[in-house]
Amino acid sequence: MSFLTLDSLTKRYGDTTAVDTLDLSIERGEFVSLLGPSGCGKTTTLQMIAGFALPSAGRIVMDGRDMTDLAPNARGFGIVFQSYALFPHMTVTENVGFGLEMRKITAPERRRRIRQALGLVRLDHLDDRYPRELSGGQRQRVALARALVIEPPLLLLDEPLSNLDAKLREEMQLELRNIQRNVGTTTLMVTHDQGEALSMSDRVVVMDQGRAMQIAEPFRAYEEPADIFVSTFVGKTNLLEGQVAAGTNGQPCVDLGGQRLDLFGAGMVGDGPVRVSIRPERLEMTACRQGLVDGRVQTRQFAGDHWLYQIDTPVGLLLATCPNCGPASFDVGDEVGVRWTPDSMRLLKDRPKTTLSLGGMS
Repeated sequence: MSFLTLDSLTKRYGDTTAVDTLDLSIERGEFVSLLGPSGCGKTTTLQMIAGFALPSAGRIVMDGRDMTDLAPNARGFGIVFQSYALFPHMTVTENVGFGLEMRKITAPERRRRIRQALGLVRLDHLDDRYPRELSGGQRQRVALARALVIEPPLLLLDEPLSNLDAKLREEMQLELRNIQRNVGTTTLMVTHDQGEALSMSDRVVVMDQGRAMQIAEPFRAYEEPADIFVSTFVGKTNLLEGQVAAGTNGQPCVDLGGQRLDLFGAGMVGDGPVRVSIRPERLEMTACRQGLVDGRVQTRQFAGDHWLYQIDTPVGLLLATCPNCGPASFDVGDEVGVRWTPDSMRLLKDRPKTTLSLGGMS
């Protein structure tokens, strides 16, 4: 039996459905992220789990116990808010110990657990500071310590790193994940940051318009997107318009602007228009007439560890990344070839049941 189960969880506001029959099972100790754009229902889902919003339908079951109608304080969950919600008039020690005091934990036990929690987030040397005297990353760790000190069965994180600058956010992603692994607390995080979700999670729930579009390990969600939305939202991709038709060798193929590619498993797709998804890092830029298609470099952008190119080709405008191994190999206006391997491509429709691989050129 799963540790936390969302059974057809639904939330409606009048005629608007914010969360639509969401089914999700989370194992004990797992780190799961709800990932999606603003308005997709991820925060509403977190609020229902926390008890701040009452579901319109469905159930929330944790460790065999129905939590759907329990008040927030009866659930005992640890929560880290986007704003951290620290008490400005309390020291770090007082902030971390507030939940324990509300639970009538004895003073000696409170001191022990506060020391343990501050040591876990490496803030025991700042125990007498006030929030205004801390950096953004330190305040985030105080909020995390306050959530963990009550030893919650479930930790809920609501965009916990969104207020940090890019470098600190990246550092805290590693630190937060390491702390979660050490403590072993089952964790559910809400985020709109794809890199954050992919790097921190055991599984991601990609949401759109109140529904779970795909639930998968981060690698699978990126490499095997369930549909066009997941393909475009989880990382960058090239979406090329194609048409499935019969090939000259009797096998189905897809036509991309005059280029014909053999299909494997096309019986699960059917005839008609499709989209072919190719990740930018899977495209290789070459000299003209040495690739699958030729094109002209429209733009070039330096991004630190890689160069980002836009290439105008007969199959469409392609986005390609090249590792930064020194000065750029191609300039704007250069004629180039572009090639890719068959396993780099995914054939997608709006809501396919499976993602298919494409074969070679025919």
